[in-house]
Amino acid sequence: QMLAAISHDLRTPITRMRLRVDLLDDPVLHDKLQSDLTEMQALVEEGIAYARVPQAAREPVQRVDLRALVDSLACDYADAGQPVAVWQAMALVVPTRPLALRRQLCNLIDNALKFAGQAELVLEQHHDPGGQGHWIVKVLDLGPGIPAADRSIVLQPFVRLETSRNRGTGGTGLGLAIAAELAAVLGGALELGARDDAGPGLSAALRVPVGAGKPDAAV
Repeated sequence: QMLAAISHDLRTPITRMRLRVDLLDDPVLHDKLQSDLTEMQALVEEGIAYARVPQAAREPVQRVDLRALVDSLACDYADAGQPVAVWQAMALVVPTRPLALRRQLCNLIDNALKFAGQAELVLEQHHDPGGQGHWIVKVLDLGPGIPAADRSIVLQPFVRLETSRNRGTGGTGLGLAIAAELAAVLGGALELGARDDAGPGLSAALRVPVGAGKPDAAV
């Protein structure tokens, strides 16, 4: 609640500062201050998003066509000129929270675009021996990746790695933390790893047990 309140209240002074910066005659100072304010604004917006994650658990569970959802996400990004494509998607309908799922996947796609410049989506279902299996949505990229020793660390809020996050890319250290929290709301987990094809880049996978979205399932 404190994070949400502080982040929300910072919006107004940031807006005032932007208006005052626009009155500066020094173009170099103007650009530097605008860059700082843009970074502050990004942190505020992601702070609010992170604080609101628990509210996602209140969303009613619905039966969702995952392939249609993944295809629509890729089309939305493509329409906006972003290189996002569906590499593979099987037909699969599951009970889940669609708005929370879209937010989770958008965070992963935005992360891939920010640090790798492109993203590929994969939708799979894995059957566990003696169990009901999992459905998995992977967001793949061709960027620098994240070292294996750091993959659990970057899921913590406000953590940025020098090799993959810096001020130039605008990382706040909250994108993957939000994605991980939303994965838990969906009854699953966010797994970071290498690509299955052994190529460069990162695989960010949302793995959810098939029965996790049922109304009587624990979140």
